[in-house]
Amino acid sequence: MAPVQIVLGVEDSQYIELLLRYVRDSEYGSKVRIRAFSNIATFRTYMNSGEHSGLVAAEDSFLKSWLDSENIQKHRWVCLNEYGEKTLEGPSIAKYQPLQSLLEQLCAMTKPASKDVIRRDNRTVVTMVHSAVPGSGKSITAINMVKQLSMSGHHVFYLNLESASSTWLLHWDQQREQGNGLSRLLYDLQAFAEKKEMPTHLPSSYAVYAEEMKADTFEPPENLNELLRMTKEETQMLIRYLVNSGEYDHIVIDGESSWHDRIQVALQESDRVLWLLTDDLPCMNKTAIWMSYWENHYASLYQELRAKTSFIMNKFNGSIVNVLPVEDMQLEGTLAYVPSWKQVTNSELLWCSPIFQRDILKLCQSGTYDLRSTNGVEM
Repeated sequence: MAPVQIVLGVEDSQYIELLLRYVRDSEYGSKVRIRAFSNIATFRTYMNSGEHSGLVAAEDSFLKSWLDSENIQKHRWVCLNEYGEKTLEGPSIAKYQPLQSLLEQLCAMTKPASKDVIRRDNRTVVTMVHSAVPGSGKSITAINMVKQLSMSGHHVFYLNLESASSTWLLHWDQQREQGNGLSRLLYDLQAFAEKKEMPTHLPSSYAVYAEEMKADTFEPPENLNELLRMTKEETQMLIRYLVNSGEYDHIVIDGESSWHDRIQVALQESDRVLWLLTDDLPCMNKTAIWMSYWENHYASLYQELRAKTSFIMNKFNGSIVNVLPVEDMQLEGTLAYVPSWKQVTNSELLWCSPIFQRDILKLCQSGTYDLRSTNGVEM
């Protein structure tokens, strides 16, 4: 796991020296990286450069020179003072206490807090199902989640952003008066963007209806390059168009295990990320690699993702034998292993596992999606 990043601002240089020496000679030597400042002006210059990441722990005078309305909301910080009394509109801890205790508290503050997803003011909620490895069950999870939300009375859109789409699992009426809906929409979004407008048609006019999950989706483009060449701007326009239309209560995004521009944007645009794990070494190792990469190269995005990510163990058979890939990671749900899916010859089998549907319903309820139905599981 990548070391915790802390920016320290304390006027007493002897205090800084003592703390750094303790970190260097203790177990925290490999766990913590501290950039310390005893001069307020130098601290402010560094903070305003935007180079910092992680937690800012500083005295009142340092924080007041840097904090403004945007920084208070955007960054993690804590005020260090003599007794831990509250002097600013935010957390405070005592500067003078056993150093081990101080570092334990600071490290705990770097752990992202999970967030519930609640549909407020009729805003569309966007959930993305993601994983570090292919074959982890993203599409089956996403499609069954759409089904449960739809059965609970919600209007849901299934957005598949895979290069090789899993929508072959679904059936719809192929008799359409116009060409492929997603291809037409991407063209219209570009054309209207040049005029700084949005398409006047609702998303459903570009979509098809899939009876299995009782929700709208797009047919995959006939030309695979249309997805492979999707830019960040196109992906953002697409997702925001679906959200801002107000036509759907929920959008469930089915991504893929890559760092393609469209996947990166989809993760950023989502309100909740369901990250699937499987209890095997390849999945655990690749998850750790991606987490470390994001933490080191996309620090702000990493903090944003961890705060809205729920880690889910798929293909769960009652116990876990491998160690979770990140030290502070906690599972927020499990999805049952279904032996009959090992060799699927008919896609209908993927819709009729009561135990899996039960777990999917729990997953939906854990995100506080305001499910109105009390019998959403369809046997």
